[in-house]
Amino acid sequence: MKKIIVLFLISLLTFNVAFAAPNVRVGFIFVGDENEGYTAAHYNGALEMQEALGLTDDQLVTKWLVPETEACYDAAIDLVDGGCDIVFANSFGHESYLLNAAYEYPDVEFCHATGFNAALANIPNFHNYFTSVHESRYVSGVVAGMKLAEMIADGKITEDNCLIGYVGAHPYAEVISGFTAFFLGVRSQCPCATMIVKYTGSWAS
Repeated sequence: MKKIIVLFLISLLTFNVAFAAPNVRVGFIFVGDENEGYTAAHYNGALEMQEALGLTDDQLVTKWLVPETEACYDAAIDLVDGGCDIVFANSFGHESYLLNAAYEYPDVEFCHATGFNAALANIPNFHNYFTSVHESRYVSGVVAGMKLAEMIADGKITEDNCLIGYVGAHPYAEVISGFTAFFLGVRSQCPCATMIVKYTGSWAS
């Protein structure tokens, strides 16, 4: 994720002639803070982008701990009013609020992680970005499946008692595709495995 945000922002600045690094101001709306792994990866990416483009500290404006509510829209408008040319938001539930801001401010670029509405909205200043995270989750499932198969072979568990647990944040498409990929990875090594999914209701816990 860190590399994705660096490359995505640099490409925006490189190919959009309206922006120049000495003048651009970039806003970030984060669902967590720098102590939470997912947001920390985004923030570290922002810092790498800052270094790569030679931006000053006052060219980056960060909103921490913004929930997936109207507060996201308010944060986006505040960043625009503060002179930001590009606004990033990093949580799935931020998308509709960021999209509303994008409609209102066509001269500002809005970039949303994990969403899917950029193609549907069909407006040039709204973008989605994310990694192919389901691929790594499939691989982690393969590893888990290998461990289950080893436990069966060692007589520690039986095939009819081969159960694995998965903890997800919300029942969103992103999470569902993730645990589906994980389970397919498990089953590729241990066909008798079953899985229970529990949701925390939070991206950060």
